[in-house]
Amino acid sequence: MKKILVIEDNREIRENTVELLELSCFQVFSAANGKVGFQIAKQHKPDLILCDMMMPETNGWDFLRMAKADERTHNIPLIFFSAGSFIPEMRNLMIAQSDQYLPKPFTTDELLSAVQIGLKGSESPLT
Repeated sequence: MKKILVIEDNREIRENTVELLELSCFQVFSAANGKVGFQIAKQHKPDLILCDMMMPETNGWDFLRMAKADERTHNIPLIFFSAGSFIPEMRNLMIAQSDQYLPKPFTTDELLSAVQIGLKGSESPLT
């Protein structure tokens, strides 16, 4: 069973996303911010991380820096998601720094499609 970590500060969005993924037969861990998410990622080594960009305390960028600097987490595929409207340059930077970008709100199909693409990328040989 593939493991997914969801990092999202909005409780309702986090719980709904976790439920959708569990109903699709994933083992799911969740965190309300990047600091807690980083600890969970180191402990459980998920196959994929879904991370909100805009959170209090430790945001998506801070999480990305921590995850990429740690050998236990630096190769885990990451999908950023955010409800914020970004200029195209910022969106492109998010995509370049992660494996994908998923705008909120997203449908169940969009979420599962992004997850499947992210997981396929994790099956590639690591460089």
